[in-house]
Amino acid sequence: MTFRYARHTTDLKQIQKFYTEIVGLEKLGGFENHNNYDGLFLGHKNANWHLEFTTSIEKPESKFDEDDILVFYVNSEIEFKKIKKTLQQKNINLEIPKNPYWVENGIMISDPDNFKVIFSVRHQNFNSTDNLTTFVKDNGIENWSELIEFIQKLPYGRNQNREDFSLVIKEKKGTCSSKHSFLKKVAELNNFDNVKLILGMYRMNNLNTPKIGETLLESGLEYIPEAHCYLKLNNQRIDITNCNSDIENLICDIIEEIEIEPEQVNTFKVDYHKKYIQNWVIENEVRMDFEKIWEIREQCIKKLEQ
Repeated sequence: MTFRYARHTTDLKQIQKFYTEIVGLEKLGGFENHNNYDGLFLGHKNANWHLEFTTSIEKPESKFDEDDILVFYVNSEIEFKKIKKTLQQKNINLEIPKNPYWVENGIMISDPDNFKVIFSVRHQNFNSTDNLTTFVKDNGIENWSELIEFIQKLPYGRNQNREDFSLVIKEKKGTCSSKHSFLKKVAELNNFDNVKLILGMYRMNNLNTPKIGETLLESGLEYIPEAHCYLKLNNQRIDITNCNSDIENLICDIIEEIEIEPEQVNTFKVDYHKKYIQNWVIENEVRMDFEKIWEIREQCIKKLEQ
């Protein structure tokens, strides 16, 4: 059975903005002038539920009380903190739920129609018996949220190879590639939904990556196109490269994003990155060849490991 919650509203644009930017849903589709109705579908592509909002010449006459609530569960503390930060940045006030349970177990806000929305954490325990998941559990990590927090606290450093995902824990270190591909692989093995591994190309400069400032200045380059891996959890960008990583610092410098599989951080990511820089050199008439720029890029990466 597929579940659809349908509601009449006054402004589809405001509703779409709220439920995509704040809640993290995706626009699944919509329609215009269907028997004088316009509509919008929001949710996740692999879910068996979605929200439908409609508008027409008639104004909505919805009646609700303080116990009429849409509850959205996230699967980790890091997603919960991300939502709190977003609400703070957008100056959205938290409200006090009528039900004491939600006072203790969630945060509540109002959507553009003044309907109540609550966010809460529902921890996902591991359900797979594969070797990688078993190895994770043998290290005392019980659920998805604990795993994310554990990996985030590990220092930055390159692993011996990118094919053995367990090296992140065995060697107690990892890069953006190895850490995020490891998490994606565990999520995949345990059938955790809405976990995407993203390869983003961004302009690496002294502002978003201060440690490379001196190296970049000496090279005479304003920036170098860098490949960075991170996750999208319920459509929210999450970067756990280290405890200080904040993907928001890169948003304005992201050039493009593609979704990849964990195994692609090995050869595919490197080849994709190199081809991108080669094309960038030609298109921007950069006065350095690819080999020299890649050498400078490697110097920058070593700075990050210090």
